[in-house]
Amino acid sequence: MDMNGHDLGQAPLPNTAGQVRNLKQTLQAAKLQRFAFDAALALQTELSKDGVLRVTRDDAMALAQLVRSWDVAANRLRVLRGRGLPAAVKSARTKSPAQIEPLESV
Repeated sequence: MDMNGHDLGQAPLPNTAGQVRNLKQTLQAAKLQRFAFDAALALQTELSKDGVLRVTRDDAMALAQLVRSWDVAANRLRVLRGRGLPAAVKSARTKSPAQIEPLESV
């Protein structure tokens, strides 16, 4: 403890409503991401009984939804943590009108 009575071994608690809301949203996104991961692993275990992986169309669609939800949660966590997109993704998403080539007339 320092001379003001603060425990220096712990991270400071959020002191504004915005920080509390951001912390709650971050925890929710992390829990949802973990849930999607655990559900995908459970689906894998269920589909690979007897050592053979058998995937139906419905199973493939469910897995695609789980992967999509995991990706959305990961993106939400990135935003809540204040991290921007990688430079390669930024440049691919934002093209100026000068970089877009017009269609050729036939």
